[in-house]
Amino acid sequence: MTRRPLSVAERREFLHAMLENIRWNGKLGSEMSADTMTAPQVCLSSAVFALRAAAAHVERSLTRVLDPFGITAAQFELLLVVERLAASGAGCSELGRHLAAPGPDVTRMLDRLDTAGLVSRSRYENDRRVVHATMTDKGRDLIAQAGPIVADAESSAFEGLSETDRQQLLALLIGIRRNCPNG
Repeated sequence: MTRRPLSVAERREFLHAMLENIRWNGKLGSEMSADTMTAPQVCLSSAVFALRAAAAHVERSLTRVLDPFGITAAQFELLLVVERLAASGAGCSELGRHLAAPGPDVTRMLDRLDTAGLVSRSRYENDRRVVHATMTDKGRDLIAQAGPIVADAESSAFEGLSETDRQQLLALLIGIRRNCPNG
């Protein structure tokens, strides 16, 4: 049996139904009713949407618990990377490679963290184009205070998963990241 291609409106409706199903039921597209609609002939893995939805929920949860500290989850992650790599003299581009979502925002985030007194920046003596970030005492204090709260939020997000499941999930996510171009 040959199926006719879906129209743009039908594809949009299918995607909306799939996203709503993932968002509200946590079910993947393979568990959706076959009567609902046929899948479009494009690569739209419901696992990808489930992963994106989970990441967005975790990001919002972390941002909520970090709000009293005046930073976002992405800024907190950058602080952790700065703390970990500061001794190596890593510049902005190197810091960006260690973030979950690297991009051009590193300099802007460092500007905000520098303005807040959480990091300090200096230029590399041999190449003035390279800027190094180092953690300030205020930044270390923030990590010490926020760290346990972030850990609690992470534990809540993974509640119900065994330690084996968490380790397997981590390995799978690292594998997915490696498979992606520029990952």
